[in-house]
Amino acid sequence: MKKLILFVSLSFVFNFGAFAQVEKTETLVVDDNQEAELAYNKGITSFQKKDYKKAITGFTSAIENKKSFYQAYYNRGRAKSEMKDYKGALGDFNKAIELKKDYAKAYFGRGIAKIYAKDTTKTAVLDFSQAAVLGEKNPKLFYYRGIAKFLNKNYHGALSDFSQTIKLDTLNAFAYNERGSTKRQLKSYKAAISDYLMALKLDPKMLVAYVNMGSAKKMMKDYDGAVADYNTAIKLKHDYYIAYNNRGSVKFEQEKYDEAEKDFNKVISLEPKYAFAYNNLGMVYMKQNKYDKALTNFNKAIELNADFAKAFANRGSTKEMLLDFEGACSDWKKAVELGIENPKEFLEGCK
Repeated sequence: MKKLILFVSLSFVFNFGAFAQVEKTETLVVDDNQEAELAYNKGITSFQKKDYKKAITGFTSAIENKKSFYQAYYNRGRAKSEMKDYKGALGDFNKAIELKKDYAKAYFGRGIAKIYAKDTTKTAVLDFSQAAVLGEKNPKLFYYRGIAKFLNKNYHGALSDFSQTIKLDTLNAFAYNERGSTKRQLKSYKAAISDYLMALKLDPKMLVAYVNMGSAKKMMKDYDGAVADYNTAIKLKHDYYIAYNNRGSVKFEQEKYDEAEKDFNKVISLEPKYAFAYNNLGMVYMKQNKYDKALTNFNKAIELNADFAKAFANRGSTKEMLLDFEGACSDWKKAVELGIENPKEFLEGCK
């Protein structure tokens, strides 16, 4: 039977709060007959009150009255970002930059929107760098650029940016958490744990730091320590499905399959569309020689995520045990197409 592949959730949380700050200088003082500026000011007031829908209406009215109003495009982009309309935000930031090529804040805002849009993170790094060149002074710039570099797997670059963030803001718990996650990717597990501990010292209720620290301890085979961290996260948030998933993965490594099964089933009860839990539960059933149940769960994982290479690989192994060799090879070939690691291992014996 081919090697089974467990999925562990590697949590990486972004702090979007810095982007929502509105500088007082954004508000314009205007005469009564300047409709664009009046509408813009209403938009700023609504933004400050976190009424983003109304803010967008105000900024849109300002733009309708003054097509070259780059500040209105910029702030409408920010409001759209707050409403998670990142593609709409990108359009507004693009327009603001088109109207004012040296608008540092617009590059900064566009970089953040690109991170959350997920499909444009590579150019986000360029936006943050351009914002810095143009004089953007927001200390969170290095933080967000670090996130973009992390997502692009430039871990050494991310480490540098998170360290610079901490240098500028020693109380930034998120930066310590993210730097810890970066160190974990670089396999510096002890150093990662030190950063997670610092994050928790600054924010004792930062759930993700407990989960991340547990994952680092798991990599060091400190399974009891990992379980203790996941337990703390669950105690703080009883429906934290990622903590249950990762605790289940440790139980799996400890060959405590019944306990792992309970954790993965708990994940599914909390988050029925979490494909990784079905994959992991399928692996438990494989270890228990319950191949039909395993197949059902791998099928569900693939139904929820058609690009889940590990689930295809594991389903192939299940079909192999059920003597469906043609089906097994078909799944393994699909896993290879999707970029599974060690592809030769899965294609060996297949025509």
